[in-house]
Amino acid sequence: MKKQFSLLVIAGVLAAPVLAEGFYAGAEVGRTKMKSSEDADIKGNATNVGVFAGYQFHPNVAVEAGYRDLGKIKYSDSETYQGTTVTANASAKSRALHASVVGIVPVSDEFSLYGRVGVARVNVKTAGNISVSGAGVGNGMSIAGQDSFNKTKPMFGLGARYAVSKEFGVRAEYSQFGKIEGVKVSSFTVGGDYSF
Repeated sequence: MKKQFSLLVIAGVLAAPVLAEGFYAGAEVGRTKMKSSEDADIKGNATNVGVFAGYQFHPNVAVEAGYRDLGKIKYSDSETYQGTTVTANASAKSRALHASVVGIVPVSDEFSLYGRVGVARVNVKTAGNISVSGAGVGNGMSIAGQDSFNKTKPMFGLGARYAVSKEFGVRAEYSQFGKIEGVKVSSFTVGGDYSF
């Protein structure tokens, strides 16, 4: 899925000379925050990277699609009681394909604010294990498990963009992907875009 989307973006860039004005493409990098509301809490931050492409058909409106690897977070905790230690380890990795409508509010010729509303197809892979060691447990014992699931969820984002030139701009954005099987996923990114 990731390779197919990347090829689509590359094909779009190569076809730039025949595209009408208003098309743009770019890349972004940032931090993802994942937090579980379950009893076995998973929480943490990870580096994310993404690519996107869109079409601004009106000074205040654009449509955009993208792929974002939201990264992997790990969590560990342990408790000791009467010489016996219980250790829990968990991890979650997620990625998303998303499409949205972007509303743009120009503040000046170079600077604008924007918001997006759309949908995201989010894939989350989780893994975890619990181990017990200490007095009365012998060599210890361990239980492990993993899961993977896909969900289509509403998403929204708020951001700001600065036009360095007519073709090139930089932007920063906060995005919220909602709660996926008890895991809340959000991200903050910075990136650049090129308009054809």
